[in-house]
Parts: sequence; structure tokens; C-alpha cells
Amino acid sequence: MTVRKRSVAKNIRASLCIARNAQSYRLSAFSILIFLFFLTTSNAQSVEVSAGFNRLDYQVGAGYSHRWGALFLTSKMEVAVTSTFAQKRLAPRLSVGASYLLLKKGQFEFGPELVYAYSRQRLTNNHKTAHHWNELNIGYRLQVGDKFKFVHSLNGGWINESFYTNSGNERVNYNNLGVYAQVGVSYTF
Repeated sequence: MTVRKRSVAKNIRASLCIARNAQSYRLSAFSILIFLFFLTTSNAQSVEVSAGFNRLDYQVGAGYSHRWGALFLTSKMEVAVTSTFAQKRLAPRLSVGASYLLLKKGQFEFGPELVYAYSRQRLTNNHKTAHHWNELNIGYRLQVGDKFKFVHSLNGGWINESFYTNSGNERVNYNNLGVYAQVGVSYTF
């Protein structure tokens, strides 16, 4: 009887692990779909090259933006520097954001910004051991310039980290607070 209970409990744990993995895959697929939607539906009015950092790694990447009055929508593709180049593990980061540049004085623009970002890193050849990070940050965006603009943003907020543990043989989620800062250059068409 106890062997049967253990077997049932093990099957339940395995099905819960599969459900959590499927949920994280849906979230990563959803993030990629958001990025592709913005990429295909928006004619880029400006392109941006930037470098930034958060508590996970340093990032470099490129993005594009579209502007409607004071509302500024941005989409970026970045890679983690330490993980990708030093550790030779590709760690992409996709982000979409919205800024409302309410303060404009000459070539100076400033306003609040909301950014969602998704990052993923495979640590082994086993697909289920990949780390996933979802970030939702709020902060500010500063732009200075005319056609070529210096861009700076500083954001803080929630980070959800999801990873697979070998000791517990399950996917674990942790929620933390994080910060993301970036500087870059953008060119407006």
C-alpha cells in the first residue's frame, strides 16, 4: 500500500513539474510574439544601440522605436555580455517598453517609462535546465539631442527567476526586486 502511495505521489509531482515547465514555455513564447508583433506592425522611426546592466549581467543590443506625440514605444533585442562571450552560453534578452516623454525643453526630453523584459539562458544541453527571467520595471527615460540622441534610462521593479533544480527534481520560481540601467545612442529618421 505504501509503495502505491509513493508511486501516486511521484506521478503527481512529475505532472506538476510538467505543468510548470509548460507554463514557462508559454510565457517565453508569448514574450517572443510580443516582440515580433511590434517588429512587424511598427515602422521604426528611430533605431537605438545601447549597453546596460542589471543584477544578472551586462547587456548590449539594438532596438527600434515608434513615436506618437509624447508616447514612445520601444522594442529591443540584447545579449548578456558575460554569459554569451566569457562563458559561451547565449543569453538573449527581449524587451518592450513604453515611455511618456512629458517634459520637452529644446533637445531635452524626459518622462516615465514602463518596461517588460524576458531573458533565457541554457546552462546545459538538457532543455529543461534553462533559467528564465521575467522583469517588469518602472523608471524614467532621458533623451538629449536632435537626430542623434543620447539615451539614458533607469528602471527598478520585479524580477521572477525560474530554474530547474537537480536536487529537488523540480522547477523553482523566485521573486526579487531588481534594477536596470542603460545608456545608448539613437538615430531618428
